Amino acid sequence: MGKRLKICIDVAHALKYLHYWMEDQKVIIHRDINSKSIVLDESWRAKIVDFWWSIFLPPNQEDEALYINWIGRPYSVDPKYKKTGKLKRESDVYSFGVVLFEILGGRLANDPIYNKGRAHAARKSFSKGTLEDMMDPLMKEETSESNYFVLNRGPNRNSLHTFIEIAQQCVLETQDQRPTMKVVVEELEKALYLQKNNKDNPRIPLEDIKLATQNFHDDNCIGGEGFEKVYEGNLQDGDDFNIVATKRLDTRLGQKEKQFLSELQILWEYKHENVIGLVGYCNEQDEKVIVYEYASRRSLDRYLDDTTLTWTKRLDICIDVASALDFIHGGVGKQTRVLGFL
Repeated sequence: MGKRLKICIDVAHALKYLHYWMEDQKVIIHRDINSKSIVLDESWRAKIVDFWWSIFLPPNQEDEALYINWIGRPYSVDPKYKKTGKLKRESDVYSFGVVLFEILGGRLANDPIYNKGRAHAARKSFSKGTLEDMMDPLMKEETSESNYFVLNRGPNRNSLHTFIEIAQQCVLETQDQRPTMKVVVEELEKALYLQKNNKDNPRIPLEDIKLATQNFHDDNCIGGEGFEKVYEGNLQDGDDFNIVATKRLDTRLGQKEKQFLSELQILWEYKHENVIGLVGYCNEQDEKVIVYEYASRRSLDRYLDDTTLTWTKRLDICIDVASALDFIHGGVGKQTRVLGFL
């Protein structure tokens, strides 16, 4: 997603320059923006080419428009320009919007699947709230063949929605309702920022976890058995430190990827006050670590014979656990039910 966004931003900056920042104050309307008039260098930097049909718009032109016979590719040309001959900077905006949806969907605008064209299909899907269904499958968050969770896949949801919203505005049928390229640049850069600062995927670098647990020192071990050990740690969060519990899985003892991803999926998707909170995870250098919120009193088995554990407290504990089980068994209407933790 990040690479696609950068390509879009490159082209948007170029169009913004042509539309507003030429030294002689003349406006250039490209008239034929499409995925074939955009080339990429070895660093995937995008550049606009093919200025055969470009038009200079005089700076004092009334209504900032020219009336001229339309030219371009039927599937990406501004429909208002095609119908009336009214050419504006917003005509390039429309064509660029079509390119945005090509990049989103991984298909050319003239693909037969779109019937009446990519922009028409996009507007229709937007009105139904189904635009994400048109997204390139390679960009979507995927599951493995065994339907277990796969991490760090797909675009950040806020980034995707920002992208879709500005793309949809670009292909509005009325020219004056479309955004300027200045606005398009701002929104695409916002989408890239949201993608880079992806809060949907709380990955924690292994070095940070080692620092928090003193490199998994035995003095920090607070529990675990078999293929796992749990360590107390002080994890840095900006200028502060948070006490966390880190479960380190011993992959040498046969712990499989499936169990690791399954637990992460449960903690990520099932958030409830009586289900332990997920702080983050690490899956690098053959290390698989899950970082939880810290429960200072640790596990219940330590208190079963504690005289301070009154009957009322025991009932409260039972109710908390029952609430959590009701939630993960489907009490919130989820299609997938969880049957216990492995």
